[in-house]
Amino acid sequence: MSPSRRRWKFRLRHMLEAINKTLDYTRGMTFNQFRADTRTVDAVARNLLVLGEAARHIPLEVEIRYPRVPWRNIRAMRNVLAHNYERVDLVIIWDTVQRDLPPLVPLLEEVLKEVEE
Repeated sequence: MSPSRRRWKFRLRHMLEAINKTLDYTRGMTFNQFRADTRTVDAVARNLLVLGEAARHIPLEVEIRYPRVPWRNIRAMRNVLAHNYERVDLVIIWDTVQRDLPPLVPLLEEVLKEVEE
């Protein structure tokens, strides 16, 4: 396996780890609890940055092969958090965590499983 192939698989594992941490940090919380807990907000924002940064390193051919993964949206969230952090809307972050992240886990696990076979 080439070094570049190993690197992007490593990034895929980082994506899954960031999602799982985020889901763990917010499990059982309401939006109001999340909003009031600045440490959790910071931890979630950091892991969304990791998720998006790792997605930037996934090769185009992988993105094309797995179009159900919203690669572009993942990177876009990272860009907003990194470059427009003063305008980040906690409702959007919360909705992303609650609605968009859980279905990503099986999609990314499927990609990882297929490329490791």
